[in-house]
Amino acid sequence: MRNELAVELDERDYAKQPLSETELKDLFQAIDPRDYINPKSPAFKAMNLKGKTITPEQAIKLMAQEPNLIKRPLTIAGRKVIAGFDRDQLRKQFG
Repeated sequence: MRNELAVELDERDYAKQPLSETELKDLFQAIDPRDYINPKSPAFKAMNLKGKTITPEQAIKLMAQEPNLIKRPLTIAGRKVIAGFDRDQLRKQFG
C-alpha cells in the first residue's frame, strides 16, 4: 500500500507497545471508540462482552487493558481514524 499511495507510515505493534488510556482518549476524542472494538476477537469473547452495553469511557478502559479488542490495523491521518484494511477508505484519505 505504501508504494501505491506514496505515503510514509509509522507502524506500532500495540501488542508489544499498547496504547495508553490517555492515548486512546486523545485518539477517540471526536469519535466513538466503541466503533473500533472488534467483536470477533477472542478477547471480546473471553471478556463476555457480546450483548453488553458499554459506555465510550468503558470502551477506552477495556482497550487500554486488552489491546486485542481494538480492530486492526488502525490507520491514523490527522484526526481521521480508519479501522481494518480498507483500501477504498485509505485511497480516499491519502489519494
